[in-house]
Amino acid sequence: MKNFVAICMCVFTLVACGTEEQPKNTREPALNESLKAAPAKASMTDDQVFAYILGQEYGLPLYLNQPPRIGEMLDLDAMVQGIVDNEQVQKDTGFVLQVLPEEQRALEARYEQVTKEREALGDNAKPVVLAGPITGGKVVIADTTAPIIKYSYTRGVVIDGFFAGMSRTFGQKFDEYYFIMGLRESVLAAMDSSFKRSVSDDTLKAVNARFVERMEEIRKEQRGQ
Repeated sequence: MKNFVAICMCVFTLVACGTEEQPKNTREPALNESLKAAPAKASMTDDQVFAYILGQEYGLPLYLNQPPRIGEMLDLDAMVQGIVDNEQVQKDTGFVLQVLPEEQRALEARYEQVTKEREALGDNAKPVVLAGPITGGKVVIADTTAPIIKYSYTRGVVIDGFFAGMSRTFGQKFDEYYFIMGLRESVLAAMDSSFKRSVSDDTLKAVNARFVERMEEIRKEQRGQ
């Protein structure tokens, strides 16, 4: 539980820092035209907005900061598929992830080694490889699927694990639909300044503040136990 509390407080500070300049990608994947404007959304509840915040704060820094380290841009569609599949695992014990744990560990080791090699090369490291188009479609992984697609998928699985942890911390199930929306829209907005997100900055800040208060109450209860 303490680990989840630490994660929570990290997310809250990330939101507060959201106005600071984010790392910029000079090489950006092409966007499907249907993704260049956010669809109209009905009014969202605080819980839905908070799920959106979590998608933004867990997903965007990962998407922006990983490429310089591993030399390739993550595939957003594969990340989302990792989230979708990991959510299905929680609902259906017979469901199997498209990238099994053994291969996940192998991918982790592969890209940890790549990171070390790029750090050693410094400014002589090769330019970051551009990702394919963002389509918003389902991703099916096969044995021949490129390692970066598989790795992107595992990043989605990882951040969905954090998302599930937040649900346990607050004692309620947050909706993964809005978690994915927060991830997608924050990435699209980072790549295209004209992209309009479904939630205003004022709403994000207000809802975040309310959840900070709830977290403080949870921490007080934990200290009292």
